[in-house]
Amino acid sequence: MKKRKLKTLLVTGMLLTISLAGCSSGESKIENSSDNIKTLSKADAKSELNSYTKKIDPDTAELKRDIDSSSIDDKAELPPIDKTYPLSVEGTNQINAEIFVSPEKAGSGKDGLFNELAEAFNSKNNKIDGKTISVSVRSMASGTGLDYINTGNYIPDAYTPSNQLWGKMLESSGVGITTVAERTIGNTGGLLMKESTYQEIEKKYKEVNIDALVKSVTEDELLLGYTNPYTSSTGLSLLTQLMTHFDSDNPLSDQAVASLQAFQKELPSTLYNTLQLREVAKNGSVDIMSISYQTYINTPEFKQYKYVPLGMRQDSPMYTMNSANDEKKQVVSEFTKFIAEQANQEKASSYGFNQLDDYSIDLKDIDGTTVTAIQKLWKENKNGGKPIIAVFVADVSGSMDGSPINSLRQSLLNSGKYIGDDAYVGLVSYSSDVTIELPIDRMTAKQRSYFTGAVKSLAADGGTATYDGTLVALKMIQDQLETTPDARPVIFVLSDGETNQGYKFEKVAPIIKALGVSVNTIGYNAQLEELRKLSNINESATINADSDDVVYQLKQLFNAEL
Repeated sequence: MKKRKLKTLLVTGMLLTISLAGCSSGESKIENSSDNIKTLSKADAKSELNSYTKKIDPDTAELKRDIDSSSIDDKAELPPIDKTYPLSVEGTNQINAEIFVSPEKAGSGKDGLFNELAEAFNSKNNKIDGKTISVSVRSMASGTGLDYINTGNYIPDAYTPSNQLWGKMLESSGVGITTVAERTIGNTGGLLMKESTYQEIEKKYKEVNIDALVKSVTEDELLLGYTNPYTSSTGLSLLTQLMTHFDSDNPLSDQAVASLQAFQKELPSTLYNTLQLREVAKNGSVDIMSISYQTYINTPEFKQYKYVPLGMRQDSPMYTMNSANDEKKQVVSEFTKFIAEQANQEKASSYGFNQLDDYSIDLKDIDGTTVTAIQKLWKENKNGGKPIIAVFVADVSGSMDGSPINSLRQSLLNSGKYIGDDAYVGLVSYSSDVTIELPIDRMTAKQRSYFTGAVKSLAADGGTATYDGTLVALKMIQDQLETTPDARPVIFVLSDGETNQGYKFEKVAPIIKALGVSVNTIGYNAQLEELRKLSNINESATINADSDDVVYQLKQLFNAEL
């Protein structure tokens, strides 16, 4: 098999409104700005980069040490639930039970099954002890629902994630839950493979299974793009199966960790949502991608791929919270029975559920404490032992004065809490001119103090030379790669999106594309389309910092990426 090349893909925080629990497919299409960018060789790109940055001639700031005394507050970082995750169905009867529902079954179109069933159930006005009953549906990613429940930020009456691993983690964290049904509707997690890729694996290994997948990836024959296991059920179930495959007796052993590092060594960054998956599928950038079957058959861009089920089944178990009163628990039980009715199961089948029922995998013996530990091991080893080189590019132009610059500073201070000690970090600011606020260095305690001091000293004034700042960051990264060639580079541009000075997009884009560095953008009162052009060059992410859930978005971004 031929080794494939891939533009770096970055885990995003939740740039777009759909989070990954079951990979909702009811999203609009991304326009990929890289389609019309001229092609440069890597050598020519480096030559142009050196020429441009020499003309930019950035200043270098005096280093200042400071301390950020604030701590991580998981509960406070969650956004206001009614603003960010409003009810998709609001029950109004005398006894009403609220359910957290993963988005592949509480979205729109063929992802809206539970919304439709909840409306139908509520209209029946059934009664318990003479009182009418109903359910409310709140759509959110399985991992996000777990975060709300685990922190005590918001407790629903019931929870139906995509698979049982989330319920196991809740139980292990001390949250009291009761299983109403291990399955409400059938689904599987799995992988999409190009037909040629499938045939190559089958020819070499006789069978397309987890063992063949691991060998193909570890031997650097294939590129696998899979989704963030902190938010995605497909990503989490695949990761769990991988770890149990590495060591069936102890998926947390040194042997399993070493195998994970080898597996991750040549992989791109983790995919975050279906929009990224669609673009990757359209562009043919990777050989294999993780997805649920229901999303696969409802997404046109995936039709050219062959589907192979892997990981735990995604059968949408139903749990009640032990904190809910008996009446609400009974409502959830009645709704679960309603879902199980033949007519409703037939509707589920027509929406792409209840397929591949012969597929099964035994992960039932794994406990929630182990699953949580597997997530942490992934975070520590997701780069296959490669360090990260991250440069933050901060817009300090006059248009950022006031609330935007304050929010930008806070975003950077928050990001510092999630940066690992092995990462190499730098900071650039730009207005009319560009300043290297912090040269790249390993994120030791000393570098953290310099990072904090540089962030706190940022002040807004002057014009906006966004692409000049990005070029300087790119040059810093290329220089650092000379001494740490195995590192994975990434840039974060924090801006309002306005560019009125310096180099233009058309000059800079070919360089970014050729060097393959992921440029992720975070917009403050921003022209997001301008920022999205920059991010789309190498299929990276854009986050709207004005949204109510920006702190949680950035946590997901930095926690998973840094």
